[in-house]
Amino acid sequence: MNATGVTEAKTATTEPTEPTEPETLAKDDLFHLLQNERRRRAVTFLLDQEESVDMGDIAEHIAALENDISIPELSSAQRKRVYVGLYQCHLPKLDEAGVIDYDKNRGTVARTHLTDSLAPYLTVDDGEADDDVAPPSLDTVQYPMAATAVAAVLTAASWASVLPAAGLWLPTALTLAFGVATLATAVR
Repeated sequence: MNATGVTEAKTATTEPTEPTEPETLAKDDLFHLLQNERRRRAVTFLLDQEESVDMGDIAEHIAALENDISIPELSSAQRKRVYVGLYQCHLPKLDEAGVIDYDKNRGTVARTHLTDSLAPYLTVDDGEADDDVAPPSLDTVQYPMAATAVAAVLTAASWASVLPAAGLWLPTALTLAFGVATLATAVR
């Protein structure tokens, strides 16, 4: 209350806060962003850059990869096709998620703290087997072996006329199939 007896209401001034960038991406968001090959290639290109780059450089790099040619060999149409897609769709989407800093007016793209978090999802397996991969377990070998043994016993019983069989081609074929499956599993 002031000297005149009027109660003054305290008004809290709230300043608008700038949105904070997320520390990490949700898995669904991450996979949604990386489901498109051009976005994956753009992020991969940026991972090799320390400074911001011109959007045209990214477009040329991706166009060369898509057309399996070098950058000097690119036609204007090949560059433009990739440039338009990046400009209208892919770079704004990555920027909105906070993965890159895209200045549409200047045509520059820079990494953010989230760019590096996508790197593990962009590595390509070279096809070599890992040393720590375990060999097939005994169960994966035992089941085909057991099936082969049962088929062999039934086939032998049919051949010995212990079991009635109209034709011996089916049990023989089954025994051979199980035997091949067992060998394939054991060798693998």
